[in-house]
Amino acid sequence: MRYACRFAVGPVEVQVTSNEESVLDYLGEFYTVTSAALPGHGWTVDAQVGLPEPDANTNQWGVSWRIDRSDRTVHLRAEAAECLSITARKCVREVLVDHCEQRRYTMLHASAVVDESRTIVVVGDKGSGKTTVALKAALRHGMRYVSNDHLIVYGRDGAGTLTLTSLPTLIPLKIGTFLDLESALPEPWDRDGLDVEAYRASSRSEVYPLDRRVLYTYRRLGHDNPITVDLGPRRSPVTTLIVLASYSPGDVGEPEPEPVADPVTELLAHVRTDWMFDPTLNQRYLPRVERGRDEYLADARRIVTALAERSTVVRWTHRGDPAPILEFAANRRLA
Repeated sequence: MRYACRFAVGPVEVQVTSNEESVLDYLGEFYTVTSAALPGHGWTVDAQVGLPEPDANTNQWGVSWRIDRSDRTVHLRAEAAECLSITARKCVREVLVDHCEQRRYTMLHASAVVDESRTIVVVGDKGSGKTTVALKAALRHGMRYVSNDHLIVYGRDGAGTLTLTSLPTLIPLKIGTFLDLESALPEPWDRDGLDVEAYRASSRSEVYPLDRRVLYTYRRLGHDNPITVDLGPRRSPVTTLIVLASYSPGDVGEPEPEPVADPVTELLAHVRTDWMFDPTLNQRYLPRVERGRDEYLADARRIVTALAERSTVVRWTHRGDPAPILEFAANRRLA
């Protein structure tokens, strides 16, 4: 039997066909099924359980892949449905990456949440609490979860606006945060081999530093991903707050957010080049032309400058609770 489905991937869509229904079910954990015709449609991922094609390329999971440019189809073949599903997921998101590359995107180490009146971007490296702040803003304050750690920013030609979206990825949740929020969370998508019960009797001071984690998808948390957020032109009222975050546990009072004197320089330090230029992370199945590192970094400076110009940028040391920064945003009338 042959199954088919169209998935919305931010501003684009991709059709997937397969002889294994579980492949489409797997993709449904990451992308939104759609019946609407979106502008990026044109690629089909044909993912078939069966023997790999002998003359095709083969990836590290034993999945063969071949491009048919005449009908814009990537043909995937594998005997293991799980490996086939993982490769199909990466092929689908490549259509989004190509859309963003044509608009000369940059990527930040940043989480982002949004509601009807404001956008909060939390910038920081590993350990800065981006996931904790964004997840609690979504669970406790009703905001939409836009990005966990791969925030994409690009401009639209001639429109004078910026668009935020996210690379579709899993959300790794450290064991300490998971135990704090367990009552408000659904079952993880994957426990990643973690025995949660072994940590229940431990103190939070013991588990917070541990890099053991469970895995969620945005959809498992009740949020479509990726979505796009259009920021207004430079002359629009400021509705975006960018937080350069650091996490500091303890009982000392939470310091007030402080304005950043040189936000462009600070933000450039958090531009991601790892995903863009590491072929083990940024695997390529569909044909596309990409920029070199120097060109990418020049575009990153342009985009980060435009982002800083239409945002309030602050530095904030937090305790894992987004409420103070949301109150700060409300008092500054970022709406």
